[in-house]
Amino acid sequence: MRVKIAYTVELEEVETEVQEIISRGLKDLEVALKEATEVCANLGESKDLQNVLSRIQSARISLFKADSNLSDCHDILKGYSDVLKKVEEEVENEET
Repeated sequence: MRVKIAYTVELEEVETEVQEIISRGLKDLEVALKEATEVCANLGESKDLQNVLSRIQSARISLFKADSNLSDCHDILKGYSDVLKKVEEEVENEET
């Protein structure tokens, strides 16, 4: 079961945090690609279809995790962008 965890970081640390989340997603993508590539290469040779099904499911789970990470990154960066725009507007209003 997956759960959302919320925590705060300094504004200047947001992009670094997002990079770390994306890195975890990339590892999940690598796992999915490896599983799918091996299944594809060995499908005609394998007599154990349960193992093939299990590996395909494993690849799908890894893809889901990667997608979830990217979705989280999208949401974080959207909020970050909104904050930066607000700060910029406040600075412009103070200058006038």
